[in-house]
Amino acid sequence: MPTMDFEKGITLVASGPLSLRLRRGLILALGKKVELNEEIVIREGKSIPIEVIEDSSIDVKLGQNAFIEKFEGAIPSSWKNAIEEVLKHPPPIKVVVIGDVDSGKTTFSVYLSNIAHNRGFKVAIIDADPGQAEISLPNTIGYGLFKNGVISMDKIQLEEGFFIGSTTPSDAPIRMMIGTRKLMDKALLQKADIVVVNTCGWISGYRAREYKCALIQILSPNFLIAIQKENELEHIIRCCEPYGKILRITPSSASRVRSREERKNKREDAYSKYFANSRERIFDLNKVRIICNCYTYGRELPNSLIESLNKELSLSIIYGELYSNSLFLVVKEEPNNIEILRERFGVNDIILINEGSERGIIVGLMNDDKLVGLGLVSKIDYWNRRISIQTPYSGEVSHICIGQVKLNEELREILKYYRLPI
Repeated sequence: MPTMDFEKGITLVASGPLSLRLRRGLILALGKKVELNEEIVIREGKSIPIEVIEDSSIDVKLGQNAFIEKFEGAIPSSWKNAIEEVLKHPPPIKVVVIGDVDSGKTTFSVYLSNIAHNRGFKVAIIDADPGQAEISLPNTIGYGLFKNGVISMDKIQLEEGFFIGSTTPSDAPIRMMIGTRKLMDKALLQKADIVVVNTCGWISGYRAREYKCALIQILSPNFLIAIQKENELEHIIRCCEPYGKILRITPSSASRVRSREERKNKREDAYSKYFANSRERIFDLNKVRIICNCYTYGRELPNSLIESLNKELSLSIIYGELYSNSLFLVVKEEPNNIEILRERFGVNDIILINEGSERGIIVGLMNDDKLVGLGLVSKIDYWNRRISIQTPYSGEVSHICIGQVKLNEELREILKYYRLPI
């Protein structure tokens, strides 16, 4: 393992796969103080800035295509100025970080958290991006407390998660706001001196503006950190000015752009690891409630009525419920004469579910008000109100939250529902 010497005051970028070990001096890896002889491992596809605080010697082992080199602008001066202003505020300090996709929100959030941790603050960080969850699992958001400095958000231990049911906040903005606020409250109850909220990259369009502004109002941060290249966040910032001090900062010049496919592959790797040791559990829906769905919330159609409809209208209905102004039907084949059913039952909305289509839908397993695990639906026995779920979780479950993402047998994402899937 070759040893490299670096002078005080320079900034490096280390791009994996590589490992390094500090032999002499003082360095900060993404703000984390590296101890003498401590090994830092940077995985493939990951890059972090390293500040050389004192003349230092570092043992470096480089993998294929890895490098460590001097890089001006890896830690912008605007980051340091913003952090100094944030940390002067009396605790508890609430910080919300916004920015476009790949603008460096996660990198800045970890850097701020490490610097605060170095100075003795009790730090909590909320990972509020269900599509690129680092602390929790895809389709969820979560928060963790800093026990030690870290170079990656996925090294932070999950304290508690919240099930969103989608990888895209635009599918479930209300759940996102409720979940993020609940996690903020939990972190403050843990007596955190500073809570950093790392948000998603949804910033374009009026719906994104309405969501971000509502989220910021609900969280009521002391500081809103806006990472922008030009003025792409100004339409959001303008409506948030009354709700916290706004600090505009620039992206790191070392920020790396990840493709949509890379993001999807990362989620699917997480599914594979999580569901590796799953087993099937059958839940009685007379005892365990399911939420975020249509099934079980209406009045069952009698079997005799279903048989009559199937015969009269040449349908293939297996199960049905009538509720409010809607008709929920499980069918073998989608009918061509929906209008007749709408008139017959006097409803505006007909929800059709194909038999077996529930297989592979991700669900959140809850016990009381706490997310305790994820599962994949195997089968639903609609008449007997039984749901079969594959999950590694073996504890108590009080209710099941139905998600909008469906996986295949290889745990690959194959479908996202834009309505309630069951």
